[in-house]
Amino acid sequence: MKVKGIFCFIFLILFLTNFNFGFMFANEGCNAFSTTDPSCNTGSSNSTTPRLTLSATPTIGGLIAEGGSTLLQSISDFNRFTSLYERSEIDGVDFKLMQAALSDAIANMEKAKAAYRSLKDLAAVTPYNWTIIDRLMGFDYYAFGRERGLIGSIFQKVEQYLTIGDVRGVFREFYIESGRLLELLYSLKRDADAFILPGLSTVWRLNQKVSEFKLFGQYVAEVFYAIL
Repeated sequence: MKVKGIFCFIFLILFLTNFNFGFMFANEGCNAFSTTDPSCNTGSSNSTTPRLTLSATPTIGGLIAEGGSTLLQSISDFNRFTSLYERSEIDGVDFKLMQAALSDAIANMEKAKAAYRSLKDLAAVTPYNWTIIDRLMGFDYYAFGRERGLIGSIFQKVEQYLTIGDVRGVFREFYIESGRLLELLYSLKRDADAFILPGLSTVWRLNQKVSEFKLFGQYVAEVFYAIL
């Protein structure tokens, strides 16, 4: 099967842009809970002071950071796979390297899913900080989305959770979506292990899901930055 270079180039560009912002709300989202979490940021979002203190005890802020960092590493591993996919027209298909890249992507996504599972479970037994929840519920999402030029279908999903103060629902969404990404990675790996070049349709679907997940996380981050 021939790989159309322009399509791979497009989704590589999509993957490699703006990821720093998609999951950098760990130190802001934890403010929605009444906790002495040492990893929780209470300062200015413009501060240059490190805002994450690692703790032996799982914390909301730490688990979001763990989930986000391993998720991003998984995506980086997936980018290795797409690069190999792109070069297969020139060098031929190197299934060994593809299998290794996908194995790494799966291992890191499994870590991300595990972190998000712990996150949602911890959040479920941690009381809300109602000062922050009230700010979320009183926020003008329509004006904010219009001013920032946010993609309506994705920001609407953010609004559905935050306008009722359901930060726990955001964390459940992270867990569910990481599981969906994992299933798509498994599908690609099954093909590669069978020495079959995975179909572009599955690669495109995974790219779309990751892009939507990234923007969902980014938009949540933007709202928290706006209210703190």
